[in-house]
Amino acid sequence: MMKILVLGSINIDYNYSVGHITTPKETQASSYLEVCPGGKGLNQAVTLARAGLEVHLAGLVGSDATKMLEQMRERLCVDVSAVQTVEGRTGHAIIQVDDIGQNAIMIYGGANQKVNEAYVDSVLESFGKDDVLVLQNEISCLPYILERAAEKEMFIVLNPSPCTPELKACDLSKVSLFFLNEVEGRELTTYIQPGDILRGLSDAYPNSEFVFTLGAQGAFYKKGDMQTYHKAIDVPATDATAAGDVFEGYFLAAYLSGKTPAAALKYASYASALSVTKYGAAYFSAPRIEVVEQYLADPKHRPEFQPEPPIIEYE
Repeated sequence: MMKILVLGSINIDYNYSVGHITTPKETQASSYLEVCPGGKGLNQAVTLARAGLEVHLAGLVGSDATKMLEQMRERLCVDVSAVQTVEGRTGHAIIQVDDIGQNAIMIYGGANQKVNEAYVDSVLESFGKDDVLVLQNEISCLPYILERAAEKEMFIVLNPSPCTPELKACDLSKVSLFFLNEVEGRELTTYIQPGDILRGLSDAYPNSEFVFTLGAQGAFYKKGDMQTYHKAIDVPATDATAAGDVFEGYFLAAYLSGKTPAAALKYASYASALSVTKYGAAYFSAPRIEVVEQYLADPKHRPEFQPEPPIIEYE
């Protein structure tokens, strides 16, 4: 049976509500602070689990996240047995969210940057051919992870964010499926227009598949000459922090369950639309599968859902 492993970042997110994104030389007061577990790795694992899949999460946290990790084991429907604690601080993000739901994010790698070859080998030991590996670029050791996963003939999924020179130096031909937005697409191809970016990606990595998200302009799937599109779902946005990770998680869950790329794009679009109506990372904002299916069945009536209770209490 296919197994799904997310090897990625685990952060403590500090979410600040602001009137607008703070500009250089400006000091601005925040009206609200919420602290929650985040990081692309955790966001994707949580979303995949809420979409109905069994998921294993691997990554590193610091000694300051002991309580958070204990509560994650109790509350998340994710196998976190491979998550380890190391000396130092957990990675964290400082996130500004303005009145129209736009955000600006600064991340500190912390423990995420202590992933090494020995840890990678210990995690991948339990996985093999045709198992799915979900990656991002918020952890160290990415070139080695790609190499080892390719040797094991795993299906490698990569969100190339942040798109650094180190990432571009990796052998990205090993990636089975890319999830990326306009910024990452421009970095990987040097093209500006979405159509040119997709063609450039397909030419550079002819054996890979691509999901290319354009925010309010919708999303594309492309593999070779086959391409499909789904429009974005118009909803009042509160916070788009985890929208991309929720989109990726729901597309993957649908696609790996046998749905067509077009159907998977639809699932992902509706799930992502629901997520932006809530504050915070995927732990708070990723909807469960039954809510997404209710929305799909009756698109004119967006269902309400309650965020999960806090894992981290801020005092």
